[in-house]
Amino acid sequence: MADGNVHVAAEDARVFGYEDALQRVLEAYRAMLPVKSVIALIKQRFSSDDAHWSSLETQAKVMQVVVFDPICDKFSPHKTYVYRFLKSYMSEIEAHGAEAHDDLVSELMEYVVYGQLGKNSLSAEDMHHVSYTIPISYAPEEVVATLLSSPLVVTCRVASVFNDVGLKLWEAGWFLAEYIITHPAVFTGKAVLELGAGVGFTGLVLAEVTKPKHVLLSDYAPNVMQNLRYNVEVNASHFQCPVDVLTLDWDTWEPRGKDEELRPDILLAGDCVYDVASFPSLVRVLQAFLGPTTAETIAKHSARERKAIFASTIRNQTTFQAFLDQLAVFEITYTDITTPALEKMGAKQMFAYENRGQIRLCELTRAMKSEASQ
Repeated sequence: MADGNVHVAAEDARVFGYEDALQRVLEAYRAMLPVKSVIALIKQRFSSDDAHWSSLETQAKVMQVVVFDPICDKFSPHKTYVYRFLKSYMSEIEAHGAEAHDDLVSELMEYVVYGQLGKNSLSAEDMHHVSYTIPISYAPEEVVATLLSSPLVVTCRVASVFNDVGLKLWEAGWFLAEYIITHPAVFTGKAVLELGAGVGFTGLVLAEVTKPKHVLLSDYAPNVMQNLRYNVEVNASHFQCPVDVLTLDWDTWEPRGKDEELRPDILLAGDCVYDVASFPSLVRVLQAFLGPTTAETIAKHSARERKAIFASTIRNQTTFQAFLDQLAVFEITYTDITTPALEKMGAKQMFAYENRGQIRLCELTRAMKSEASQ
């Protein structure tokens, strides 16, 4: 590392403080960021002589605060990941000519078997946990006091191998979570339904950080629904509103209820626009959600104006255009709100995910027509 970088890192440690540096490492570890990145963060944050990353004191702190973290103890990252982290940290310490702490050595020995099994041991049923701290620096004023006294952490159980789209986190889900954190007023007092909630991360952030009237997380596959219910239970103590889980078939769903107030005000979806074959069903859901097409009919039914908020990672422009074409056919208005949203969200990401620049955020509403034009 260049001398200038060492100086900057040492100054960072003084500015942010020893405990804050440990917190940053802990957050990266809980989220299972690449081991190389976590080790690099440790070396950067603890580069001064009085708090060097290879010292026995710092090793002990890393073990106590990070590896033995109560949340990670209860909701563990994948064991192979833990092994790789411990092994890499020890290798860096030994390469530096320093002594490894007893806690590091003994804990590494506990995980050797998982390191030997490696990726070949992973099956479609393997699950592990990832946890994300809601960043105080980005939080709205009304929740900062709460976060200072008790940081909010969202924990999700996810698949250890890619075997189902509903058992992993997607980029647009993180993006939507950032939008929610920085735009709480959009959701205050609203009933919100999330389509394709998957592991539930976006909806869980919504229920923890803002104050909606009600949050309903939906998906369809039985294994995804089982995992979604688990994740809701794990995070329930932090919710600001009731949260329920619904098995929702896009081909048959109708937002009906004895009480009109039960209908959702906002429909959320992250990375649901990727399969052209599903567009007719997805647009059918939008049609059912948005309801009547005329202002007169809306007033007659006492329905509130509703909107859908979609975040989509544009991996194929042709596919996305096909979705826009479907919206136009069914007179659903598409409004791109990416730029104004990012102005408030900021250039720096709250969570570590890829392709932020390829994500588009939009509002979908019913194109109003007068009765005379029918």
